[in-house]
Amino acid sequence: MLALMKKLTRSPLGKLVLMIVVVGMALWGVDQIFSQVRSGLGANIVSAGTRGLDPADLDFRVETVLRNINATAERPMSKSEALEEGLIDQIVEVEKARITRLGYGESIGISPSPKAVVEEMNNIPAFQNPLTGELDAAIFRDRIAQLGMTPAQFERQLQDDILIRALSRAAGSAVYAPDILSNIQANYLGETREVAWFLYDASKAPAPAAPTDADIKAYYDEHIERLKHPERRALDVLRMSTDDFTGKVEVTDQEVATVYEATKSERFAAPDQRTYAELMFPSRDAARTAFGLLAGGADPNSVTGANSIQMRTARAEELSDTTLRDAMFGPGKQSGAMFGPREVNGQWMVARLISVQPGAVKPLEEVGEEIRLGLARERAQLLFSAALDTLDEALSAGHDLHQIAEDIGVPVFSLAPIDQNGMTADGQRISMLADVPEALPQAFRLPQNEISSRFDVSSSVVLVSPRRIVPAATPELEVIKERVRAMIVAERAANAAQAAVDALTDRIRSGALTLEAAAAQAGTEVDRLPEPVSRANAQAMGIPGPLMQATFNNPAGSVISLPTGNGSMFAILKVLTVTPPSADVLASMSAASSADVTNSLVSDLETAVDDEIRRAVKVRENAAAVAAYKRTITAAQ
Repeated sequence: MLALMKKLTRSPLGKLVLMIVVVGMALWGVDQIFSQVRSGLGANIVSAGTRGLDPADLDFRVETVLRNINATAERPMSKSEALEEGLIDQIVEVEKARITRLGYGESIGISPSPKAVVEEMNNIPAFQNPLTGELDAAIFRDRIAQLGMTPAQFERQLQDDILIRALSRAAGSAVYAPDILSNIQANYLGETREVAWFLYDASKAPAPAAPTDADIKAYYDEHIERLKHPERRALDVLRMSTDDFTGKVEVTDQEVATVYEATKSERFAAPDQRTYAELMFPSRDAARTAFGLLAGGADPNSVTGANSIQMRTARAEELSDTTLRDAMFGPGKQSGAMFGPREVNGQWMVARLISVQPGAVKPLEEVGEEIRLGLARERAQLLFSAALDTLDEALSAGHDLHQIAEDIGVPVFSLAPIDQNGMTADGQRISMLADVPEALPQAFRLPQNEISSRFDVSSSVVLVSPRRIVPAATPELEVIKERVRAMIVAERAANAAQAAVDALTDRIRSGALTLEAAAAQAGTEVDRLPEPVSRANAQAMGIPGPLMQATFNNPAGSVISLPTGNGSMFAILKVLTVTPPSADVLASMSAASSADVTNSLVSDLETAVDDEIRRAVKVRENAAAVAAYKRTITAAQ
C-alpha cells in the first residue's frame, strides 16, 4: 500500500487521486472507506452465486440450534457458551456447505416446483388437523410463528431443503453394487476363524538386576529434561455467584405465604386425574356423527352405533397415546374437550373429557423453605448484578484481586502451586477451575499478580491471578534419587516381561512348544471360543476389539501376544483355522453385502459430488462479518 502511494505522488494525476482519497477519508471516515473495501460481499457472511447468509440469518440458525439443544439439556446453553465451545464456528461451516449447494443448484437451473413444496408441507404431521389428517392453515401459521418464521420464510426454507435433498440423492439414485464387489464383501464378512489362547503372567519372569548408583546417575544425566518439573503457579481465585448473596437478603413469612397462595395450584399440586369417555365406532362416518353429538353436549351413554363405550380415569403419564394425551390433558383443556375421530386397530375412536379432579396440594409447612430460597435467590440476583458493576469498575480502576474481593464482599481462594493440568507437585488434582477450561492457560500467560479476563460460567463469575510463579527446573539428583531408581526398576521389569513373552511366542511359532504345553508351563489352560467366529458375528459374541483385530488380521497358524491392560498379564493367541464361507452362506449374505457395498459407493459418490460442487461454485467468505457477529455475542454478555 505504501509503495503504491509513493508511485502515485510521482505524477500530477496521481497526486490528484491521492488528494481525493484523503478528502474522502476526512468526509466519510477512515473506518467507512475501509469497511467498503473489506465488505465486498455486502452484508453476507458467506455467499455462493445468488445465495447468501447474512448475520440475521446466522443468528436465527444459532437461536434454532440452541432452542433444540436446550429443549432436552439438563442445563441451558447460552450464546456465549456456544461461542466458547466452538458451536458458532460449526454452525457457520454447516451453513457454508448449505449455501454452496443452494448456489450450485440455482446456477444449473434446478428449483423445486410449487407442487413439490405443497406435497412436502402436506406430509408434515405438525401442520395436520388431527380430525382430518390434512394440512390446516391455522395450525401451520401458529406452529411456524412459534419458530419465529413467516410463511414465506418457511416455504423458502422448505424449497431449499428439497433442493439440497435432490442434489444429495441424485448422486446415488442409480448406484448399485457390482456382483464382484458384493462377493468380495460377502467372503470378507462370512469367513470364519477358530482361535485359541491362554493368559500369561509375565511378572513371573526372572527379576532384572537392581540399578546401581552409577546406573541411577547415568539415567539422570540422560533423561534430565524428562525429569524436569514443569512450571507451576500459585493462583488466587475469585469466584462469585448468586449464592454468595442469598444470605444477605431477608424474606418474611408473609411473603412466603403470599407466593404460596398465588402459585400452589401450579407448583405444589400433585398431577390431576381426568375422566374421559372413550367410544369406538365401526366407521368414520358413524364416529363423525357421534363427535358432533358429543360436542353439542350429548350424554356419551345416549350415543348409538358405538361398538363400545368406556369411562376411563387416568393421569397424563398413564396415557401412551401422545395425541390423545394432548387432547385430554393439554394446556387449557377443560370438561367438554373433544378428540377424534381416529382409526385405532380397525375401529374409529372419539373421546370427550368429562371431568378434572385436581391433585392434592402440598401444605405450606412442606414447601415454605423452597419458596423462601427461591425468593432469596431472586433478590440475591439483584445484589449479584450490582456486584458485577462494582467488579467491572474495580477492574477498570486497576485494583488488585484482593481489593476487588473486599469491594464486593466475597472471599479469595488461594491455590497451591499447580501445573497447566491442575496438578500439584505431589500429584493432587485441583478441580476448582475444572469448569473454566480457559482459565489455566490464560493464568500461565499472565505476569505475576496480573488479573485474568472475566470468565462467566455456570452462573458464576471467575477471576484468576498468579500469586507466585515456580519456574520449571530439574531437581538435584539427591532430591529425586529414589524416584529415578523406581523409574529404572519399572522400565527394566517391563522390558524383562516383554522379553519373556517374546521368547515364549517364538518357541510356539517355531514348533518347540505347543500352545497347550506353553499354557501348562504358565500354570494355566488354553481357552477357545465356543464356535468359529466371523466378522459378521464377532461383536455380537462380545469379543474385545484387540482380540478381534488379532483374530482377523493374521493368517492361519499365526501366534500373537497381546497386552491385556491388566498389569503384566498377556494373552498368547493362535489362529487355528481360516475357513471361507460356503455357497449357502454366500447366498444368504448376498443381499446384505450388496446393500453394504451400495451404501459405501453412494457415500463415496456423494462426497465426490460435493467436491465437484465446491469446485464449480465460487464461495465467498467474509471473516470480518463473522468476527463482528461474534463480538455482538460477547458485548451482549
